[in-house]
Amino acid sequence: MKNLIFDFDGVLADTWAAVIHGIVESGREPDQEAAIRNATTYATKGSHHTKDHTLTDEEMTAEHEWVRRFGEIVYRRGFELFHEFVSAVEALEEARVAVVSSGSQSYVLPALAKTNLNPTHVLAFEDHHSKEEKIRHVCLDWGVPVSDVYYFTDTLADVYELKNLIAADKLIGVAWGYCGKELLLQELEEAN
Repeated sequence: MKNLIFDFDGVLADTWAAVIHGIVESGREPDQEAAIRNATTYATKGSHHTKDHTLTDEEMTAEHEWVRRFGEIVYRRGFELFHEFVSAVEALEEARVAVVSSGSQSYVLPALAKTNLNPTHVLAFEDHHSKEEKIRHVCLDWGVPVSDVYYFTDTLADVYELKNLIAADKLIGVAWGYCGKELLLQELEEAN
């Protein structure tokens, strides 16, 4: 049995335009250009949502509130899934699937409900800010060591957060997402 964990934004769903809209509409950035810089920086640098973050309790509470508002905006704006990839995952036999995202439940859950992925877990920002902690939670529930899971991502931020948790050959970069192949190859091997 393969144990597969997927990021959502940029891996299962083409959310880029909706995310940029959400960043502006939520007031995080004043315009589209600034929102693109924000999203690009978030995807290519180390995330501040790691288990070892330095945010205060007040800052984390504010971040949760912002993610809730942002998620509702992204949901209303709408986006498409990467249907061919989702269909390929749905067709896999002998695979257990989970989704671990920094996105909001407000748009992740309704989008996944339209698929036949049937993930055992859908853990978004509201569940925990750290992807590392969410992956550990999934592995504990599955009864498998972290060394037995593959994680599919489209961002360097995920690679930086997870490279000491998941073996390099099991961190799988997808070229169609936020960072693209060229950037991902700065940290991942071509085979991944």
